[in-house]
Amino acid sequence: MITCPLCGFENIDGADSCDRCESSLSELSKPEPHSPTERHVLHDRLYVLTPRRPFVVSPEAPVDEVLRLLVRHSVGCVLVMDDEELVGIFTERDALFRINADADELGERPISDFMTPSPQTLEITDKIAFALHRMDVGGYRHIPVMTDGRVSGVISVRDILRYISDHLLIAAD
Repeated sequence: MITCPLCGFENIDGADSCDRCESSLSELSKPEPHSPTERHVLHDRLYVLTPRRPFVVSPEAPVDEVLRLLVRHSVGCVLVMDDEELVGIFTERDALFRINADADELGERPISDFMTPSPQTLEITDKIAFALHRMDVGGYRHIPVMTDGRVSGVISVRDILRYISDHLLIAAD
């Protein structure tokens, strides 16, 4: 547990901010790497993952069109944008849990009815360890990446696993 120095609230280890007063706790919990791979995860930034350019749809896009896009391009998510503003994300999990076998009946409905609104985002300069933490705590598999306040890409847990795997192979040589 991490005790907030301002309000005394006990927060879980690794928390970025206090759950009670929202003050930063990042300086209180600095893990020490025990291997080169851990050092890379703790220090490298998201830009080394080369976030993929996202597939983008409008909030009015019909469900059947979005589902076909996911399948055609073998991607796990699309970002839902209203002009330049990120308003939601629609993932394969949303398709499974919110639409499921009703795809035929819901095909003409707008994707905004089924997306996850106001998704969490990361900055391109955030550390990979922070992305892992955010994905774990939030239960996310995909996170939009921002550069200078604009969506610049998307990363998936698979991107991070590939990165870790590559570093494990290098360390094994």
